[in-house]
Amino acid sequence: MDQLSSLPALSSSRRAELRGWTLLALGSLAIAGVLALLLVLDRTPKLGELMPWSGMFFYRALVTHVVLSFQIWFLAVLAALSVLASGAGRTGWYGFTALGAGVGGVVLLLVPALGDVGEPSLNNYIPVLVHPLFIAGLAIHAAGVAMAVLRLVPGLLTQRAPATFGIAAAGVMYLAALACIAIAAYAIPAGTETSLFLERLFWGGGHVLQLVNTAMLMVAWQILSEREYGAGPLPPMLARAAFAALLAFALLAPAIYLRTDVLGLAHRQAFTALLWIGLPLPPMVMGAGLAVRLWRGPRNWRSTAQLSLLLSLLVFAIGGFAGWFLGVGDTRTPSHYHAVIGGVNLGLMGVFAVVLLPLLSGPRAGGRSERLQFYFYGGGQFIHALGFFMAGAAGVPRKTAAAAQGLDTLFKQVAMGLVGIGGAIAVIGGVMFVWSALRRLLARRGRPDA
Repeated sequence: MDQLSSLPALSSSRRAELRGWTLLALGSLAIAGVLALLLVLDRTPKLGELMPWSGMFFYRALVTHVVLSFQIWFLAVLAALSVLASGAGRTGWYGFTALGAGVGGVVLLLVPALGDVGEPSLNNYIPVLVHPLFIAGLAIHAAGVAMAVLRLVPGLLTQRAPATFGIAAAGVMYLAALACIAIAAYAIPAGTETSLFLERLFWGGGHVLQLVNTAMLMVAWQILSEREYGAGPLPPMLARAAFAALLAFALLAPAIYLRTDVLGLAHRQAFTALLWIGLPLPPMVMGAGLAVRLWRGPRNWRSTAQLSLLLSLLVFAIGGFAGWFLGVGDTRTPSHYHAVIGGVNLGLMGVFAVVLLPLLSGPRAGGRSERLQFYFYGGGQFIHALGFFMAGAAGVPRKTAAAAQGLDTLFKQVAMGLVGIGGAIAVIGGVMFVWSALRRLLARRGRPDA
């Protein structure tokens, strides 16, 4: 068993740091949900005309919503996992400085959206508002997460437990992503048009962050499998090799800047190839091991851990299959990324339910309401992605709406109907998860030190 099995022995200061990152992760999802509601209101006929903001608010809120619900959520969870992997000792000023930067950065980047200022840039991976406070907020938050994961680097080569090795590896991958962004900022010529500058600034680092997200899903599989079955999906040495493979490709990424022009086509293609070659095999190997583990059982679908493992594997696999159709101009592309992100979220939801919330708020058996969160979110994401895939196979173009979608057959209409129904069901599950998790964290304090 991994050292994470001794989590209740965390010191009070370490637990306080963990609580802070956990609340930041959940809070970012809650605020993203509020912004999503404002987006709906802004696009509702008649009602949107009554709202007290400019016509650009939709895009400003959209950018902030995406950043909170993807980048901040994932990175705050990574920082929380780094607290678990760094041992039970006292946190000290370093850990709380990292947490303060993480929280302060999020507060800063919220100001432009709430003040309805800043120019939206809907570039890939990390959209931004071109405003000093938003940029500063992103940078400060990134620095806080970097501080949180840096303490894991010295023990990376000596760490034997697969879960803690995986967390440390994901932390180093994140540092590689930051290195790519920093190198790009230096390499992009002065005077480059803003939208192109931001697209290429985050292109390489954004690709590496996908390796980070995949590693976090694999960490979730490892932790939940150990908790449920007493062993991970793979033998320990093979599990470490899977994490190390992802790490190797992340560490290769900064070298791409030495071989290609940051503004050239070859640069874009090199990072695309990096993911095509480096990303699929490790989660496929661990996913196959997990599938065997689930098949052999014992099976108990009242177990939150098993439910999280099954649904995250299923939804992530759907996204992986849809990924083979990337590059086409239809809705199979959003089918891929919605399912992949949904699979990662289902794994992290399981870690919250089985590890983080019991540690911070006391033990509590997962009941029907907890399982419903997974059924709604997982089932909704499956239907959502399936609908997108069916519509794309029938020729429905991506990034279109209303009449531009060309829904001229019953099949296309049914497929896009599934997209809407699945999305609505998934939103219900997500709201249930965030609401119940925040209520538990804010209602009770963690237990005193053992």
